Amino acid sequence: MNKQNMKNILKMMIFLCLVITLLHLSSRIVEPKQNTKESGIKYENARGFYGERQNSLDIIAIGNSDLYNAMNPLQLWHEQGIPSYVCAEPSQKIVEAYSLLKQTYLNQTPQLIILEVDELFTKSDVDDLDISISETLKEIFPVFDYHNRWKNIQKDDFIKEKVYNQKILTKGYKYYNNVQSYKGGKSYLKNKKKSSLTYTTQYYLNEFIKYAKNNGSQVLLMCCPTANTWTMDKHHTIQKIADQYQLQFLDFNMLLDDIDFDWTHDTRDGGNHLNDFGAQKVTHYLGNYLKLQYHFQDYRTHQDYQNWNQDYLEYHQKLKYYKGKNGFIGK
Repeated sequence: MNKQNMKNILKMMIFLCLVITLLHLSSRIVEPKQNTKESGIKYENARGFYGERQNSLDIIAIGNSDLYNAMNPLQLWHEQGIPSYVCAEPSQKIVEAYSLLKQTYLNQTPQLIILEVDELFTKSDVDDLDISISETLKEIFPVFDYHNRWKNIQKDDFIKEKVYNQKILTKGYKYYNNVQSYKGGKSYLKNKKKSSLTYTTQYYLNEFIKYAKNNGSQVLLMCCPTANTWTMDKHHTIQKIADQYQLQFLDFNMLLDDIDFDWTHDTRDGGNHLNDFGAQKVTHYLGNYLKLQYHFQDYRTHQDYQNWNQDYLEYHQKLKYYKGKNGFIGK
């Protein structure tokens, strides 16, 4: 190799080092210093676990909007004494779920990870790869995720360290009490939609399960009632995956009669998401199932968890105020 080539390689290495340094420094500046919407955090509802006492959550549930409309951790607490948190984001993909999973172990050691599986059925590997590359860059350099924060940068962003301790009263659940019926009954299960997983999804699902198990957590696959997207073919696909990994699979679309579910009353948007009436039924069944299958400890009288009893009371006090309003999210 001649001297000119050596010089060119050296220049390239120096340039790359400068770029990486700039990305690192700019990421540190724009990354939110608090896990609140006001600070710029994305989907603060899904990241309130940071504000919970360290290693206090027995269950972390991860998924898309189906999940945060169907699982109410405060109801689960009141009925079973199990501390849990719903880390759900709109239109979440498995690569994003995997990234969020890794974040939860920064301050929690859950016994069980619940993965809502409706998010596993994506369009194509091309779309999945694009999201995968984007999520990887955001994870390494948060500036790619929070670049728009340059518009609202404050002096404190240059000097403050991250302190993620903001609690979310509802523990990730989103309350809706409006009713918009779905009148097709169970006919949606016969629909024919894409029911295979892309290679990218399969890869990240495997990584998700492996990461959870390596950190001492069991994994439960779960599907909430959703008439707009779920089918019997999808059920069979997930059941095969559950069998492959020796996991439990709880599909509420197969349990509609068992939980006395009513599509004309228990959905807020014509069958896509549940309202609070539907969520109460799903959460009640889920609590009994978890208690039986996983033998969780009941912490309702434990001294270290009395704040959960207080949160439950405060939540219901606020519901009285918000009666007739939709989309209550308390802090």
